[in-house]
Amino acid sequence: MKRAETPEKSWTGAITTGSLLTVLIVKDNGRCMAKCPELDLVTEMDTKEEALEAIVELIREYAEDYKAREEIYLKSPNRAHHKPYIDKITACQDEWEIMELIGIRYGHLHL
Repeated sequence: MKRAETPEKSWTGAITTGSLLTVLIVKDNGRCMAKCPELDLVTEMDTKEEALEAIVELIREYAEDYKAREEIYLKSPNRAHHKPYIDKITACQDEWEIMELIGIRYGHLHL
């Protein structure tokens, strides 16, 4: 017996799971640090939710500043390689699209 074909497609096929950026959320002495290693950005807040919100805002602000002063950043040996990330971030229409670029990992700081 043949399985019936339906014109509907599963909505899960439209979900993308690849991450462009990584955000590490780490607990340290009761505070939560969020770090984006690809862009060398770090925030520290009281909760993991605040830390994530702050790092997303910092990523957006950094991308805007990078675009505004691109000539300077492209000459910087520790910032020039950020350009492909910045191009993707600035193409985002809103915070949700920026969040879609991020893979979040949780952990503890080990020294």
